[in-house]
Amino acid sequence: MKRRERSWMYERKVGLSINPEFVKGVDEFIQYVKDHLESSNPNEVRCPCFKCKNKRLWDAKTVTIHLFRKGFLPNYYEWMCHGEGFLGVLEGRSNKYCEMVFDAFGHTQDQGHSEEEPNAQANHFLDLLKASKQPLYEGSSLSVLEMTARITSLNEAIPNNNHMADTFYEVKKIVKGLELPHEKIHACPKGCMLFWKDDAQISTCRVCGSDRYKKTSKGSLVPLNVLFYFPITPRLQRLFVTKNISEEMTWHSKNPRVQGTMAHPSDSEAWKHLDSCFPEFASEPRNVRLGLCTDGFSPHGKFGGQYSCWPVILTPYNLPPSMCMKRQFMFLSLLVPSPKNPKGNLDVYMQPLIEELKQLWEVGANTCDISRKQNFNLRAAILWTVSDFPAYGMLSGWTTSGKKACPYFMEKSKAFWLEHGGKVSWFDCHRQFLSTNHPLRNSRTAFCKNKVDKGAPPHIMSGEELWGCVKDLLKAIDWPEALKTPQKGVVQAKHTVGASILENFFDQLIHTIMNVKRHTCDTPSARNDIVKYCKRPQLHLQEDDRGKEFMPKAPFALDKA
Repeated sequence: MKRRERSWMYERKVGLSINPEFVKGVDEFIQYVKDHLESSNPNEVRCPCFKCKNKRLWDAKTVTIHLFRKGFLPNYYEWMCHGEGFLGVLEGRSNKYCEMVFDAFGHTQDQGHSEEEPNAQANHFLDLLKASKQPLYEGSSLSVLEMTARITSLNEAIPNNNHMADTFYEVKKIVKGLELPHEKIHACPKGCMLFWKDDAQISTCRVCGSDRYKKTSKGSLVPLNVLFYFPITPRLQRLFVTKNISEEMTWHSKNPRVQGTMAHPSDSEAWKHLDSCFPEFASEPRNVRLGLCTDGFSPHGKFGGQYSCWPVILTPYNLPPSMCMKRQFMFLSLLVPSPKNPKGNLDVYMQPLIEELKQLWEVGANTCDISRKQNFNLRAAILWTVSDFPAYGMLSGWTTSGKKACPYFMEKSKAFWLEHGGKVSWFDCHRQFLSTNHPLRNSRTAFCKNKVDKGAPPHIMSGEELWGCVKDLLKAIDWPEALKTPQKGVVQAKHTVGASILENFFDQLIHTIMNVKRHTCDTPSARNDIVKYCKRPQLHLQEDDRGKEFMPKAPFALDKA
């Protein structure tokens, strides 16, 4: 009915002029609003124009101009934001909730007695009275008490044969199933150890002696460092009890692959190597392959305090390409708090996750597959890690700075120190990866001057060989026995360089090509190092007529427009 009666609201123009019916209707609307003011200020009217959408307050004249220029917001036939259709907004009504409070406690008047502090019952009355008069938000016609009463009486607004919970406890029981488990594990403030398992009851660090708690002014104990751990097993199990997702968890085995094309992680060498080493694991397509990613970020942004937080994220790669990299399938498993970079202690914080992953690999977890309507033993394996190069050093334990930063060359690295640049360079370390008859191997000018490279590339060690190199090294922490034992038949787990390190590299590359001052890598120090190591006289520093050194333009730098 109102849609027909108020059709004028969306017939603003007739040709190029304003429709007289629209003008008349706007005047009626403004008069209605004045008769049903939302706030005590008559100059505050909620504007229902297409731009303001009832979110801003103006005086009546401004609202009229807005409506003439922009029209009403769509489908606003019932003026609900202006009091129409609400029982609580009646012309000239008294505050029935305030009266309800007086009825419950009695309406007492001042009898001329001396003033005293109100007792507990009076305080309760005053609190309710305040709630009956306090608006829900600024400009609202509903009070806090009225809104509370409406929420608690929702059961009366629906038919008697409803299944709505009667108590708050029953509501909590219903929504409890949505909660995923998490643990708060106290840690040493310096990251030496976790107060976990056998060490859960001790109050000082076994390594450095730091206190576990600090005492507040009220005498309560507050942990100085808390690790948030979100077990991965329940979330993997939940993927299989969601029908449309459980069907996609075997996508990698059901869909044909195009040879020589990398369209999915299942096309990678690491995936195929895992399948060949562990055919029993590969025989169950529902077993999950995971990628582990970590990096640090500042939760307070650039302008907040100096605080570094390190999330550890796991991603299941069984899903198709359109799903496996979506945000809802990136599972936060650890949140490592620390005012500073955890550096070499990251593995301390990862103990709970490592133990759970070992459990998923060796034993598995009984899981219901809703798509097949059967239970199976779910197992999982880590395929690779994804992080930038510094985080790679934290994850692997291999230092990623200095001459031995490359995890492939290791002690056979040919890196050298730049005398003028003051940093380590890996220039001319990669010719050995070329084929033996490649012409660049014999070039004496393209790389280091007067130098050829006939060497073979370094041997890429397997996981078992790596473990043989490090198993006898001294440990900073007395690890649990389960973490000391290597996994049999270590797979070809790879590290993938994250986008952030590539972004930094390309930033420097573009700055150098564009010759951006204070950001380019082409500096006088770099030119002096070129003199020592390279045969490129056109890049050497030169002197002008006044004897001042200048850098000749490099062939890789772009000309200024």
